[in-house]
Amino acid sequence: MSPRSSSLIASFSEQWLIMVGMTLLLCGFLAYIIYDAVVVTAAELLHRLLMISPVLLVLAVHWLSTVRPADRLKFPMPVSEPDAIHRAGSSPWGLAVVLLFLFFLIYYQPSLHGLIF
Repeated sequence: MSPRSSSLIASFSEQWLIMVGMTLLLCGFLAYIIYDAVVVTAAELLHRLLMISPVLLVLAVHWLSTVRPADRLKFPMPVSEPDAIHRAGSSPWGLAVVLLFLFFLIYYQPSLHGLIF
């Protein structure tokens, strides 16, 4: 082989490596942009779900307590007396305090996270 053909091969392989490197760099940058957008969207949806989850929980408990047992979905739970929950002495104010506390924790979660960690 002549020296000229070996320099041509070296030049071709260097150009090929530069093209592959630039392509990988571009693909990595585009993947980061798409990943960042997906994570931001998922975080917004999760934040909304966390904000309405106490309301959904209260509605589910209300529905389960007002629907007749025959019309309810069948869950494998131990059976107790029908009015046992009303004799437990729970207060609606206690539930309201717990929901307000959960709302406070969810709303101020970023600043509380910064204080703790």
